[in-house]
Amino acid sequence: MFLRRAHPNAHEPNVELLANDLLVVQYVLSTPPKKGAAAARTPQVAIGRYHVKTVALKDIERDLIRALVQNPRLLSPRQEFILRWALSVSRLTLVRTPTGQDIDLLEPLGPYRQWLAEHLRTALPADGKPDGARLRLLLPSVKLRMDAARQLVLNRHVNDLSAEDLDQELRFKKLVLVLGGGGGAGFAHLGVFELMEELGLQPHLLVGASMGSLMGLFRSLERPYSSAAALQAVPEAFDLARIFRPFNGSSRFGMPGAFHMQLIRVAREALENLVGRARLPVFEELPIRLEVVATGVRSGFASNPIVQESMQGKGPSQINAFSMRRWLRRSLRLSQDLAANPRMLKQIVFGSEDDTRTFSAVEAVGFSCSVPGIFCYDVFHDDPHTVGVLEELFERHGIWRMTDGGVVNNVPSRVAWESVMRGNIGTRNAYIFASDVFAPTPSPLNLPYTPVQQIARQNVRANRPFSDYTKTFRSPPSPINLSPSYSQLRRIIERARKELVSSVSHIRKATAPLPPYGSWSR
Repeated sequence: MFLRRAHPNAHEPNVELLANDLLVVQYVLSTPPKKGAAAARTPQVAIGRYHVKTVALKDIERDLIRALVQNPRLLSPRQEFILRWALSVSRLTLVRTPTGQDIDLLEPLGPYRQWLAEHLRTALPADGKPDGARLRLLLPSVKLRMDAARQLVLNRHVNDLSAEDLDQELRFKKLVLVLGGGGGAGFAHLGVFELMEELGLQPHLLVGASMGSLMGLFRSLERPYSSAAALQAVPEAFDLARIFRPFNGSSRFGMPGAFHMQLIRVAREALENLVGRARLPVFEELPIRLEVVATGVRSGFASNPIVQESMQGKGPSQINAFSMRRWLRRSLRLSQDLAANPRMLKQIVFGSEDDTRTFSAVEAVGFSCSVPGIFCYDVFHDDPHTVGVLEELFERHGIWRMTDGGVVNNVPSRVAWESVMRGNIGTRNAYIFASDVFAPTPSPLNLPYTPVQQIARQNVRANRPFSDYTKTFRSPPSPINLSPSYSQLRRIIERARKELVSSVSHIRKATAPLPPYGSWSR
C-alpha cells in the first residue's frame, strides 16, 4: 500500500492514510516465520544485487544527514531518530546471526524499502531544499511501516535473532577507510587518520590503492593511532636514494620500469620504529584488516614499445629532476595505453582472496605502489610460499605482470563495500569514508599530473556510489615529493585537517550510535 497524497494540513496526520498503514502492519505481523529459517546460509548470488536495491536509501541517508547538519532545527531529536532508524532498517540486506550464519533480508524488506525511497525522496530532493513539513507529515506512516518491517524480520527468524541482536546490528556503524593513490599526495591520508582518532573512530577495515595502500599499511599496524610515531617513521622509510635503484631489465612478476623499488629493508626499519619489531607481517596478522589493490596486466601488453624498452634495461642511471620528467612523460603514455585497453587489465585484491591472507603485506604494497614505466616492484627471493601464492594468482587470473593498483581502481570504494558485504568485519552496517587525494585541481604545480589524474577519474566516479562519504582534497601535496621532511609532513597534515573541517559534523552525526529502539516513545 503506497502513500498517494498528502493531507493539506502538514501538521495533522491523514487519518485515511494511517488506517491503510494499519492494514499493512496487520498483514505483516500475521505472516508466519519461514520454515527452516535457522538453516539460512550466505546466499550464493552476485552481491551487486544488494547495492542496486539499497543505493537509493544510502543516498537519501547522506542527504538527510547533510540537511540536519546544515539546519539543526529541521527536525526535533525524536523525529530525527525515527527517520534515521527507518533508513537503517531499510538498508538491512544480510544479517549475521550469533551462530555465524547469514540471513538474507533483501526480498522480504523489498516493499518497505521501495515505499521509503519513493516518499522520502520527495521530501529530500537530491538537488533541492529539504521539505521539513513534508518529512514531519510522513513520520506517522514511516514509523508504522518501520515497526512492521522490524517485526517481520523478528517473526520470520524467531529462532535465529533476538530483538537485541537485530538492534545491535542496526544501531552501530563500523568505520571503513578507503585510501586513494596519488604518489606523494597520499601523505594527506595521515591527516584523515589523525582526525578520525580524535573523533574516537578506529577503522575496522582499510582498503588502499597505490600510495593509499602504503598509508593503509602504516595505519593497520596498531589499533590506537599515534601521529607522532607515524611521522618519525615515514621520512626514513622514504629516503629515495635507498629505496630506488636503476632497473636492470629483469622482471618476474612486476611490470618493468625505469627503477626498481626495494621496500623490504626500509620496511623492516619502519616497523621497528613503529611497533618495535622488524618481522614483516602477513595480512592475517595485522591488528586492523587491510586489503590492497594491484593491477594485473595480461600478456598481450608485453609488446608495448615502452615496456619493451624497459625490459632491455634502458632506464636512467640515477634519479634526478631531468630523468623523472622524461620518465613521467613515458609513464603517461603507458598509462594511456593501459586505460585504452581495459580488457588487458585485471583487478587483484591482496588480503581479500583467501590464499593471500598469508601473503606478506609489504610485498603486496610494493606491487600496488609500482608506477607503470617508472617504478617496478618485484620479488627478489625464492621463498616458496610467496612465490607459490603469486604463481597461483597469475594462473587463476590469467595475467602476465602486476603494476600500480591506481591504474584499475584508484579509490577502491567498491572493494571496501564488497568486503563488508562478505561479512569480513562482522557487521554489514558500515560507514565507508573514501579519501581521494589525486583529483585534477586548478593549480600550475598540478599541470604535469593532470593527464594521469584524468585517466583515473573514470574509475573513481564509478566507485563513488559505494562510499557513504567521499572527500576529494582540493589542495593535496605534490604527487612527486616522495620524501618529505618531518616539518613538511606536519604541514601536509595540517593542510589536510583544514580541508576536513567541513566534513567533521557530517562524520560525527553519521557515525554516532542510534538510541535504543523505541526510546523516542519514552
